[in-house]
Amino acid sequence: MALTIKDWVQNFLEYGSSEKNWSPETLRAYRSDLEQFVDYLATVHQFTEEDQFKQLGAFHFRGFTSQLLAKNETISVARKMSALRTLFRYLKRKKIIEKNWLTLIPSPKAERTLPEFLKVEEMMELLRAPDESTWLGKRDKALLELMYGCGLRISEVAGLRRPDLEAKKDWVRIMGKGRKERWVPITPLAFTSLENYFAARPGPADPTLVFVNYRGTALTDRSMARILGRQLLRAASLSPGWLDQNRKISPHALRHSFATHLLSAGADLRSIQELLGHSRLSTTQRYTHLNLGELQDAYQLAHPLSKK
Repeated sequence: MALTIKDWVQNFLEYGSSEKNWSPETLRAYRSDLEQFVDYLATVHQFTEEDQFKQLGAFHFRGFTSQLLAKNETISVARKMSALRTLFRYLKRKKIIEKNWLTLIPSPKAERTLPEFLKVEEMMELLRAPDESTWLGKRDKALLELMYGCGLRISEVAGLRRPDLEAKKDWVRIMGKGRKERWVPITPLAFTSLENYFAARPGPADPTLVFVNYRGTALTDRSMARILGRQLLRAASLSPGWLDQNRKISPHALRHSFATHLLSAGADLRSIQELLGHSRLSTTQRYTHLNLGELQDAYQLAHPLSKK
């Protein structure tokens, strides 16, 4: 019996996990995006579990793209279509499909936007927000200190284990995108916050876990995002007017703040690239948005013809 669309999606994800070494976050994102496409086929085109990829045509993909664009930002649609393209290239190599209709469907042009970042004084206010009289407050403090102090992706924080913190003094071992290992210095404040948290928390089910919830199980990246949201609100209540309510501060904004503050303090791009775990310098360059005043100051100091 021929495999169905759902079967091949599962095979593709298993291939990504075992042969391509995709990270858990990549696998979750691909699964979510591809399941959304399968649901679209079922609800709009009445596809059943017995239907196969060879029954698809270009109009299925055009319709899916149009539906996405009506409900999502362009950059989100571009990511979902990228997941589909990766799947269909895999199916073409496996000779499951004769024609890859996605080659006829242009990707929506996503204008790259940088996430918000916090100024140094704003970041300090956020780090002071957690209520350290409880073990959960100590956890939140350690979480924020580590995310900002090491410039970590939220998925990297979720994947941390105690041995990663204990393998080398003053350093933390990070498993980044594509399971690439790197070492990042840990700040004394982050180290102290982690020690205080570990001393106060109840014993988790798995002692190797770093950040856990009140049940003792590992925090997910979504849970960490919610914690950041709560601490942003708490910081705002403690310091009215601290932050414009219209600004959207995501977990990635802490990583962006890390890179921005290092750059403003004189760190070179190559060093920041290594700390962030970027494979290409061009990726790091997108974080460089020094304001015009800083650029002018740098120009006045460095250019030989700028001196009056």
